[in-house]
Amino acid sequence: MSKPGSVVSQTVLYGFSIVAMKGISILMLPFIAQRLTQPAFGRLEVLSSLAVVISIIVGLGLEDTLYRFAGQAKTIVQRRSFAARIFGLGIVLGAISLAIVWSLAPALSHSLPGNVSVYEIRVIMMILALEGAIAIPMGWLRMENRARTFFSLSVSRAVIQATLTFMMLQPGNDITPVLEASLIAAVIQAAVLAFLQIRDTGISIRLRGEGALILYSLPIVGSGLVAFALNGLDRWILADQVGLVEVAEYGIAAKFALAAVLLLQPFGMWWSPKRFQIANQSNGKEAAVKAISIGIGLCLIICVCVGTGAPILIKWLIPASYVMASEYALGLVLAMTLRELSELVNIGCYVNRSTLSQLWINIATTLVGLVIMLTTVSSMGVWGVITALICAQMLRLILFYLISQYFFRLEYPSLAIALLGIQAIGWLAFAPLFDVVTHQLVYALIAGSMISISAVALRLIPLSLTGSLRQLKARLVGW
Repeated sequence: MSKPGSVVSQTVLYGFSIVAMKGISILMLPFIAQRLTQPAFGRLEVLSSLAVVISIIVGLGLEDTLYRFAGQAKTIVQRRSFAARIFGLGIVLGAISLAIVWSLAPALSHSLPGNVSVYEIRVIMMILALEGAIAIPMGWLRMENRARTFFSLSVSRAVIQATLTFMMLQPGNDITPVLEASLIAAVIQAAVLAFLQIRDTGISIRLRGEGALILYSLPIVGSGLVAFALNGLDRWILADQVGLVEVAEYGIAAKFALAAVLLLQPFGMWWSPKRFQIANQSNGKEAAVKAISIGIGLCLIICVCVGTGAPILIKWLIPASYVMASEYALGLVLAMTLRELSELVNIGCYVNRSTLSQLWINIATTLVGLVIMLTTVSSMGVWGVITALICAQMLRLILFYLISQYFFRLEYPSLAIALLGIQAIGWLAFAPLFDVVTHQLVYALIAGSMISISAVALRLIPLSLTGSLRQLKARLVGW
């Protein structure tokens, strides 16, 4: 078992890997937005959403399958055997998917909104065909506690892609250089990872006998496709109903709003794998409430800071033609915050092996979101999509809380959470009243400071957050 210091350092590295990768892409946004026209940026968003849905199918949840089968293997030999088989399966599925989509590219080009070209679809597909050769070895590195290698390869790919984009993309270019830079970076990372994986476990490609691995993966694919309906299909609906310019503005806003998720990642990277260990202790409910309360407090603070700060950054960094993105960002930050809160309070849907409940909740809330989206987008445009996302995520939060409490009741500090939540909504509600950037900056500083002070005063976040987390970690079984 890893030592506490080792676990902490690995968790930090994993967290920083994700933050660095996404952070570099956000830092590249101003450069890309200045080089591309709005319709071209909108088409890039449509392609990105296509990549999401294809990656779900091509990936087939094999990374989680690796954790399940290799993680529960009784011997090192079995562990490596499963890893070799799953790695080989990922490569085979990638090759088959590439052949299928390559032939279907002309039909997809005509059916997708945004005038996406056949070449663009094929470049995207080549990138995704490599994901099996990337995601599975990256998962193996995590299983082997090789956080430094994971960090190096993750950040290196992001840096290579950003550097190539900076070199290749010229003013007035189409999106092709962006896609080609991404493909080159993916090929380099896949080659390095394939070498490391084959050196560690070898590779096993079987034509038969992999039914159990695929059957385990299918529900994961289903859940991923359900999630895509709200986070991906929204771009297609906008492109079809409104236009690529609006898709571009929406995409810029969404990428800045993503900071609300990234800033909570370090806490999530610690809490997510440890929540069941904490909950199963003798005082597990008390410890779980304490940890979740800290997460909720951090989430609401981040919501206010990003919600009031993102519009300022958009105005400073992004061309003036994307001005509406600064307004959309506020609503998208709220939707993402609601989603993150759901992930914090859903522990009861997993503790008692009641995993079907979370699938049905996701299906129900996705259907509600899609109905609202389709009925409002023609009259409200982007705001119709944002309204649908907020409503769906609010319903998801309520259902997860109620059903989780039914299976695993926790005594949350409800009054403190409610007061902080009301304050967060209040700060966000008044933010649009300020149009001048200097006024917005002052308001953002005041809002962020006040809600942080309130979170401490309401005892959701201890004065010594590090000490509090250390106490929770000390209670883990085996530490």
